[in-house]
Amino acid sequence: MATAPKAARTGIVIDASIDVSADFLADPDVAVIPIPIRIGGSTYIDQHDPEASARYMRENGNGEGVAGQSIPLDAAQMRNFFIERFALDYDSVYCLTITSTRSPIHDACSEGSSLALAHIRGLRQVADMRRPFQFRVIDTRNMFAGSGIAAMALRDMLAAQMSPKDVRAELLRIVDSTYTYYIPDDLGYARTRSRVRGDRSIKLASVVLGSALAIKPIIRGYQGDTHPVSKYRGRAQSWGKLFKFAARRVAEGQLHTPHVIVSYAGAMGELHATPELGELRQACERAGVSLHVLQMSITGMMNIGPGGLTLAYSGPVPNEAP
Repeated sequence: MATAPKAARTGIVIDASIDVSADFLADPDVAVIPIPIRIGGSTYIDQHDPEASARYMRENGNGEGVAGQSIPLDAAQMRNFFIERFALDYDSVYCLTITSTRSPIHDACSEGSSLALAHIRGLRQVADMRRPFQFRVIDTRNMFAGSGIAAMALRDMLAAQMSPKDVRAELLRIVDSTYTYYIPDDLGYARTRSRVRGDRSIKLASVVLGSALAIKPIIRGYQGDTHPVSKYRGRAQSWGKLFKFAARRVAEGQLHTPHVIVSYAGAMGELHATPELGELRQACERAGVSLHVLQMSITGMMNIGPGGLTLAYSGPVPNEAP
């Protein structure tokens, strides 16, 4: 009797800087591309490991990460990663990366996937696997929590068994309508790190004045670009304004995917104690939206700095700033 062919499987790859929920990471069809981080004589492997994240915060809580260096895999290493993880067990793979305007990861994934394809198809031919193999690399045009929105939405689409054509169209719509809001806790740190990424949204004059007055800007990331949209005195006020703003967006009922992600570069108890976060949580519960409150990736913590926060959702153009 002939053996029934295996059902087609679709895999999801994210780079480790993308903030996603623990249940997303526990999915056996999800793989994380690790990102080594070097700070002085120490190396940290960013791959969403809670112990590694705790070690990073313990050893870099005073801003040591400002001098850190990200060492992402190159195209050849990406090729090997893709072949080992996906060659014979999957027929389709989506690879999501943070914005190509701030990181070389997208280009390395694109080149690495091209290098891997011919080899994977050869392996499948030898194994008499006749189904075609497809690899799609998607630039999320955002970072950290914002990139996580696209990843969570993609998993929902695959679970709903949407056609590949519809998945691609809807995923790109979500990518193009995702807003990420960043609140750095230390303006000097954030300016130094942002300039490493080619981001000039934090000016020197703002750092000098803001530090003296404890000003916390809210910076919006959208379609690969970032710029400040508002500023408040103190963490409590800036966080509160952002959470209330997000709660209004949720209450409007127009989100393009039912997820809001908040990621934090610090002790999570500090975040959960914020009253306005409780208001956002209640708004999400009433609207049937999942609120994911997460420890930020090591890469995110290094770039935004201790105490930094990001919040993201996908929806229509906002009619106000936080």
